[in-house]
Amino acid sequence: MTDAPHRSLVDEIARLVGWRAGDFRPELDWDTVERELGTPLPADYKDLLARFPSGDFRGCIELDNPGQSADDLAGTKGSNEKLLEIFADEYTGYLTGVSYRLFPEPGGLYPWGRNDVGGTFWWITDSADPDDWRIAYNDRDNWHEHPGPMSKVIHEILTSTGEDNILRWDMAGKPVDFTGFVGGRIAFYTES
Repeated sequence: MTDAPHRSLVDEIARLVGWRAGDFRPELDWDTVERELGTPLPADYKDLLARFPSGDFRGCIELDNPGQSADDLAGTKGSNEKLLEIFADEYTGYLTGVSYRLFPEPGGLYPWGRNDVGGTFWWITDSADPDDWRIAYNDRDNWHEHPGPMSKVIHEILTSTGEDNILRWDMAGKPVDFTGFVGGRIAFYTES
């Protein structure tokens, strides 16, 4: 994937929620983040989180920004490790009857987001190029896939007016907004 398509999606996400350039700047560089997390990350994810703090899009997708600060990086790393541990536990049944594996296995799932009803968003790391990773969503009972990238999933949720999204939720009437979190506090709330 070239920079232009993901950058235009990130620009459109910012426009949809009324986010202005310069509203946020992460403290850590992406080389540090990727080294600590043990994986390269998709360009659209890095571009989005170079502009937005940890937060929630349309009350449907929560993202932690590991570049926000050293504490946020440690928190993201710990949360991801815990989530991988939970999904690896055969007693939870999350991987029963599906062919998914978990990171760091080749092609394994790697978490990137969640929602407040227990759903989790994952990259399917089956390509050497993280920009080609597909998306998997687990709603606690079922798995749903999306061709990606992550920014397209967020864009589709922000523009959905029905159930035409990876969540399969009726989005009619839900405000198109972003709530950002910095230091455990709500820092920004924007709505178009």
